[in-house]
Amino acid sequence: MLIDGARADVLRELVDRGDLPNLARWVLEPGGGLRIGTTVFPSTTGVAYIPFLFGRFPGNVGIPGIRWLDRAEAAGGWRAQWRAMRSYCGVQAGWINRDIAPGPSLFDLVPESIAICTPITRGLRPGAHRIPLQRAFFGAAAHYFGSYGALDRAVAQAWVATAAESWRLLFVVFPGVDGVTHLRDPKHPAVVARYRAVDDALGAFIARVRQHGELPAFFVAADHGATTMREHRDVAVELEALGVRTARHPMHVWRRGARVAAMVSGNASVQLYFEPRSGRTTPRTESEIPAAFLEPLLDYSALRLAAYRADQANESGQPEVIVRTQQGRARLSESPGLIRYEPLDGDPLGLGGYLELEDRELLLRSRDTDVPDAPRQLLQLFATPRAGDVVLAAVPGADFRGPWEIPEHKAGHGSLIREHMEVPIAASVPLPNDPIRTVDVMPAMLEYLGVPLPACDLDGMPFSKLVSRSTVPGAPCRSTNPRARWISARCRTPASQWIAGAASSRSSCPPSICQPVRVTMARNRPRASASFP
Repeated sequence: MLIDGARADVLRELVDRGDLPNLARWVLEPGGGLRIGTTVFPSTTGVAYIPFLFGRFPGNVGIPGIRWLDRAEAAGGWRAQWRAMRSYCGVQAGWINRDIAPGPSLFDLVPESIAICTPITRGLRPGAHRIPLQRAFFGAAAHYFGSYGALDRAVAQAWVATAAESWRLLFVVFPGVDGVTHLRDPKHPAVVARYRAVDDALGAFIARVRQHGELPAFFVAADHGATTMREHRDVAVELEALGVRTARHPMHVWRRGARVAAMVSGNASVQLYFEPRSGRTTPRTESEIPAAFLEPLLDYSALRLAAYRADQANESGQPEVIVRTQQGRARLSESPGLIRYEPLDGDPLGLGGYLELEDRELLLRSRDTDVPDAPRQLLQLFATPRAGDVVLAAVPGADFRGPWEIPEHKAGHGSLIREHMEVPIAASVPLPNDPIRTVDVMPAMLEYLGVPLPACDLDGMPFSKLVSRSTVPGAPCRSTNPRARWISARCRTPASQWIAGAASSRSSCPPSICQPVRVTMARNRPRASASFP
């Protein structure tokens, strides 16, 4: 169950208040609580579904954002230019299925799958993609009129209807939380009502499915967070004001003489492509980016960081990445088994200095910064040549699209900041205490189903491998994130034990990113709700 745009702190607060009784009773209590995971960059709908359905980072399968530029086609005629200005927000939405690099999806690996309200459908059997017409109609209406309740109800009804069918995997998306958040703010009562509607739908599904057999395992997550927007810093409009012709969506796709193409994702990140009509197919590197263009961008109050490719690549040919802020500059690179963070001036990622660490160790270290998992996410983004020449990520409260957008986005996402990157992850089976990424959920589900992992490389790790890395009975867990509120005093043991139902030993654990459920929840064990709004 994917709750699009759900913030971990909002979900946890609602659970603590007893507002989500079905989630608490049927998912959190059996699984040991709520974890805070990290998503991908850009942290935006569609792009951030790829980890759940392919077990890959989006950059590693050729998807740099919800909007991006095909450099080769951009130099062609008007039809080619329209195709080149890729946007998964409109009629090109379905193209994401063909743009993702070849490789098996979760639906390919589990053919007995049903999906409800997802833009990514590759690998589904005929008829397994439910309510596609309702999604298109209600989704378009909701975008302009805010009627996300109707869309969520259609999802809930389709979900409950599957309870009597034969399947091994259900992938169910509720878009209402994200949609209403854009129109309001992440904690607005109308947004909270969408969380409650999802919980009611869960209760209705459980009530129905229990009539036909035992309960399935539940995995619940979000694809990104969100923040209220106080500043719209429209890069494209500002470049135009400086005399720099800029191609952008929706009305300037065919901008004549465009010197830059600005491709926004989630509104809080933007990728800039220089000379989009030149026919050049290779991305620019540091020495080819005009300083006169870059330096003013670094002065933006809305900017958290800028990033672009270094002039050199690593041993395997993957580009190194330069990270810039107004006060700092650093280089990111990767070698087999290690990621290197090399500050050249200041410390733009706030990691405290030079680091050369294994991927998961660096993830853990970065969780204490304001841009969790930034090293890995920047490297994966620039792994695809489709990514822009320069990528900008916004600070909290700011984005890169103006108030002219219909409707104006009063809240958004897309950046590398904590509020956008941290997401709730929960399951009715125990979760590991090591830091989790959304890309780990797919291999975890395959492991639970007993489906072999695909031969191609996955970017995620099944939970059993995450647990075995650090959790030994009687040994302390490694996570020491002071932001997390620790409620239970114990951590679970390796997945090889809990999958077999034999998890009996525990290990003491310090404050961590683990988020077990408050014990007060045990007093709120309602029956599954048989209705939904």
